[in-house]
Amino acid sequence: MTIESGARPNRILVVDDEADITAVLADILAEQGYDVETADDGKAAWDKFSVETFDLVVTDLKMPEVGGLELLRRIQEAGRSTLVIIMTGFATVETAIEALKIGAFDYILKPFKVGELLQIVERAFERLRLQAENLQLKEQISLLKLSEAVASSLSLDEVLSLVVEAAMKEVDADGVELLFRPPGSAEFSRRLGVGAQGPWPPTLADTARLEACLRDVSHLQFRGAALSPFLDPHGNNGIRCMLSVPLRRGAETLGVLNAYSQRPHQGFLPREEKALFVLGDRAATSLEHALLYSDMENSFRQTIQGLALALDTKDSYTHGHSENVTRLCEATARVMGLDEAFCGLIRQAGILHDIGKIGISSSILNKPGRLTAEEFGIIRDHPRMGRRILEPISFLRDVVPVVYHHHERWDGQGYPEGLAGDVIPLAARIMQVADTYDAMTSDRAYRKGLPHEAAIDELHRCSGSQFDPCCVEAFLQISDLGGHAP
Repeated sequence: MTIESGARPNRILVVDDEADITAVLADILAEQGYDVETADDGKAAWDKFSVETFDLVVTDLKMPEVGGLELLRRIQEAGRSTLVIIMTGFATVETAIEALKIGAFDYILKPFKVGELLQIVERAFERLRLQAENLQLKEQISLLKLSEAVASSLSLDEVLSLVVEAAMKEVDADGVELLFRPPGSAEFSRRLGVGAQGPWPPTLADTARLEACLRDVSHLQFRGAALSPFLDPHGNNGIRCMLSVPLRRGAETLGVLNAYSQRPHQGFLPREEKALFVLGDRAATSLEHALLYSDMENSFRQTIQGLALALDTKDSYTHGHSENVTRLCEATARVMGLDEAFCGLIRQAGILHDIGKIGISSSILNKPGRLTAEEFGIIRDHPRMGRRILEPISFLRDVVPVVYHHHERWDGQGYPEGLAGDVIPLAARIMQVADTYDAMTSDRAYRKGLPHEAAIDELHRCSGSQFDPCCVEAFLQISDLGGHAP
């Protein structure tokens, strides 16, 4: 009977200070196919247990130095799945209850029949088998869910993050490190390192040698002298074992996933090797998809932004308007202490904020006189048209509300929805100020641009009605406002 398919035979440690008993029990259990070790007291048993793996410990209760109950406590505190059977010729109800409370699997009285002990041992291994099957099922379900999560993501950074998190959950490791090679690069970039207590510091010194070792295999474990050539001698973090899985796309190695153990005499189990290999295989496919998607996204983004910037060429008076608004929006966001993700969003929105004008006739955009009501209605519809253009593009979904609402007003008198106050997206409120300032200070076909000071006075006057006062205050702190000092 085995705990895990393909694993070693079940191991039993027999502990008793009477040599005749340990010898007889060892012979009987060995005849049943078990791998048996013996110890003549609790201290010797603990020394063996500390450096070897046992599935079951059969121990006497009364022994010098370290007794059976103390040995049981230490085994329980070690946190392994090992079961313990207590033997004694001095049984009391109290000691039996205490042993079971501490975590003994069973309790047997001396003298006992051999058949009675073998039945208890068989029940113990049946318990271990069921526990192992249950654990494997849970691990397989967990790995499947994590693999699906990795496979469903098209964000490169998200895939990398999910891979290391999944590896930490599926493998009993002290740390996990993912080395990633960007397309076209000859070197790995260390992207993510996670440990049980937080970030995992850089560990490897020779990634080229590691890649060479992994060229024709699905995974490898390195220990002892075989491990030392790969580690950074100044920051090896006390590593005793490394399990490495290459992340391949055809013949190309995209990265390497490494799990590290700092525990002596303990490598990674076959099921952990399999889990990391499955995860690495799924991760490689997902990385390939994410890279292809990223290339497509960048190309599509450049095309859309090119169309948006081409709008400026339709009107010589507004040339550079989108770029000016983008610069002013980002500068305002930074004054407000907003994070890099927000600044990235508002940069995209700034370039695309007038994309809806792409369908408006140049005769209306460049009309030197006053617009008719119908023409003004067409102009007012450009945020709605911008939303219709951008909504089908999934990676621009966060930009859409900014483009759609950048002509709302703080007092609710704007368009297209008449939103007011904080209901208007913050990026759109920032853009209202930047867009209006650049429009006021730029020449138009029907008027000359206002001086900087007059535009600033207008922003002050409309703060709290047309504009969010906080956004106006931040805007006026920009160090370089359109080439003028505010």
